[in-house]
Amino acid sequence: MECGASEPFPVEVVNDTMKSAILCVSLLAATAGADVVHPVAASVAHGQIRRVIVDIPAGEIMVRNGPSDRIRVSGEVQRETGDERDKQQRIVDDINVEIFVDREDALIRRKFGPEADSWRARTLHTNYHLTIEVPRGTGVNVETKYGELTMEGEFGNIDADLRAGEIHLRTPRALVHELNASVRIGEVHTDFGDDREDHEGILPNTTHFINASGKSHINVHTTVGELHVTLTR
Repeated sequence: MECGASEPFPVEVVNDTMKSAILCVSLLAATAGADVVHPVAASVAHGQIRRVIVDIPAGEIMVRNGPSDRIRVSGEVQRETGDERDKQQRIVDDINVEIFVDREDALIRRKFGPEADSWRARTLHTNYHLTIEVPRGTGVNVETKYGELTMEGEFGNIDADLRAGEIHLRTPRALVHELNASVRIGEVHTDFGDDREDHEGILPNTTHFINASGKSHINVHTTVGELHVTLTR
């Protein structure tokens, strides 16, 4: 199986497919390694920002509520060294994150200096471990494709669509107007506080929840992997 494969699978290979999916994510983490590390941080005033877009292709991303007046990112970038530790340290030290503000949107993206301005530095053996803090009620659009996404707090609209990996979401039930949680191959577990839904396999049922008094629209999906959603009372 290739990471991000999109062909349909016969039912009898569900277990093997799930093992392959887990292996894909594990290989991504292993590829990144932890031999050389560079801390990163960025911050901007909240101002009129209503939505945060996370443009980080792969890694471990945590999104939670923070101060009401700022958007903040902190964490580290990792690269494996092989037999070129000094070279890889120079590369990772020249990789950062930045927040670009365009009216009501804040885009969190990678930033490469001269030492990291190559195809290999941009695409191979680099992993991001980031914590993103946003004010309560901020919308979040996550464009990460591989890895693990954890979201805990009160948000506006949420959109996340992984190709392979896990999504863990915990948010107040009263704030959610509509929830759609789905996988193509894997598991969807949703805890509603007084009830729960669990779906597993190939093309399992989508969890769909409606609350007329809520405001936020949440769409979370992973092609191969797991979703764990908790709507707190």
